[in-house]
Amino acid sequence: MRFSFLLAMMITALTTSAWAADKVTLRLGDVKGDRFISLRESGQLKDLPYDLKLTSFDSGAPVQEALNAGALDVGFTGDLPFLFVYAAGAPVKAVGAWQNNPDSIALLTRADSGIHSLKDLKGKQIAVNRGGWGHYLVLGLLDRAGLKPSDVTLRFLGPVDGRAALASHAVDAWATWEPYVSSAMVIDKDVLVPQGGGKGILSGYSYALARESSLQDPAKRAAIADLQARLAKAQIWAEQHPQAFAKALSATLGMPESITQPWIARAQIRPIEFTPKLAATLQQSADFFFKNRVLPKSVDVHQAFDYSLAAQANLLAESQEAKHE
Repeated sequence: MRFSFLLAMMITALTTSAWAADKVTLRLGDVKGDRFISLRESGQLKDLPYDLKLTSFDSGAPVQEALNAGALDVGFTGDLPFLFVYAAGAPVKAVGAWQNNPDSIALLTRADSGIHSLKDLKGKQIAVNRGGWGHYLVLGLLDRAGLKPSDVTLRFLGPVDGRAALASHAVDAWATWEPYVSSAMVIDKDVLVPQGGGKGILSGYSYALARESSLQDPAKRAAIADLQARLAKAQIWAEQHPQAFAKALSATLGMPESITQPWIARAQIRPIEFTPKLAATLQQSADFFFKNRVLPKSVDVHQAFDYSLAAQANLLAESQEAKHE
């Protein structure tokens, strides 16, 4: 702990000197903007020594595309979209992480679909996001039910189209994540498939990713380290103030609180220590996707992580994790 504290102090000192020359702009991509909203509502965007420009996306894949194209410096996304862009050779590194409740990624169906157990999925059409949480979840659920991937037909659709396909009876089930789970259950009256949550299958990890070129810029590197510490504080605030956070999400995203409240209650987002154990977990996912022929080649993910910026955020996450034990 003492070493971590000293390291954090050193990073703070380096950060101050790096910003002294010019105020830089960090271009941030976020899924739905919920992490950005937690930063804003917790007060962590006050007195930023750098400018933060936000672009919000509907899912993790376009965040990755924007990072790969050089349109972003930092992006927030799930672990599996990162896996695919890294496997494709994108110049990005994971620099921080947090955890969602794995059951906030779930398989939904209509009440009239005739799906009352995982075994009832046989012969059905299921909407998933290719290479993402939904795809991984369905493969894991089929394995759990003793079924094979060939026992179902997968339709590769993004979250908006997946929801529409389920509502129009074009598919029988849809694997998705929050806030789409709560939105579909509240508005469309969709239901959870029994035992169709991600616990025991998915890690629930999400990452802050940075372009390698941004990490090589001293001023941007210092800003990214500072943003990570602020994000950890914001996530702790959001967990401790669920009603205020739900209200802020509702006002900003135009969703009723009847959706944002169950969303954050189910997601249970919290910061975690950014350590090599995360690489081991992502490697398991890479091996699983390769075995199921989703990844075209075997991938070693251990070089995809940069742990050097995480000292300040890790101190906060370590304290928060101790409260959950």
